[in-house]
Amino acid sequence: MNINWRAVLTGFLTAFVLGILVAWLVPPAGTSGLAQALPGLVGGLVAGYMVVGAGRGAVHGGLATVVGGLVLLVAWLVLGTLFAGVFPAVTGFALGLAVLLAQAIPGAVAGAIGGWAKGRRTTTRETVGTETR
Repeated sequence: MNINWRAVLTGFLTAFVLGILVAWLVPPAGTSGLAQALPGLVGGLVAGYMVVGAGRGAVHGGLATVVGGLVLLVAWLVLGTLFAGVFPAVTGFALGLAVLLAQAIPGAVAGAIGGWAKGRRTTTRETVGTETR
C-alpha cells in the first residue's frame, strides 16, 4: 500500500495543535474525557479525508494517531528520564504504549469516515448558467 505521508503528518499536526488547545482551555475534570479524545478523532478524520476510500482513510487515520503518539511518547521518555529517573520513565513508556494501541482504533475509525466522505463527495466544475451538451 502506498502511504501518503503528507496526510499522516497533517493529521498529526492537527491533533497536536488541538491537543494543546484542549489542554489549555478545558479544565481537568471527570467529564473531560471526550474533550481529550477529540484531537485524535479530528486528526484521524483529517488524515483520512486527504486520501480517497474508507480503507485507505482508516490506515492513514490510524497512522496519524500512532505516529503522533510515538513522537510524544519518546519526548515523554526523554524528559521523564531527565527529571524523574530511569525506572519511572520506562514504566510510563510501557503504559503509554498500551494506551497508544487503544488510541489507534478511534483514529482509524475517524480516518475511515473521512476517506469515505471524500469518496462520496461529488465534484462538478461547471459554472452557474452554463449548459452541458
